[in-house]
Amino acid sequence: MKTTIDIDDHKMKRVMKMTGLKTRKATIDYALCQAEKAARVDQLVREALPGDAFTDAVDHTYDVLAIRNKEQEKQQ
Repeated sequence: MKTTIDIDDHKMKRVMKMTGLKTRKATIDYALCQAEKAARVDQLVREALPGDAFTDAVDHTYDVLAIRNKEQEKQQ
């Protein structure tokens, strides 16, 4: 499909340099493939784990800073 779009030239050049791709078309195809992969992963995670799946995963009274301070006091 042919289309005309305005693309950030600096971003395009950075992606081409990072990936080693030689053409704008290949770079855009690469970006679309990466976006599709990310969307699939996101969709799978949303389907597998409902929004409240981790509600009770960590005790809300857990205070990592207090634990760290106690450990440092023991070491001194």
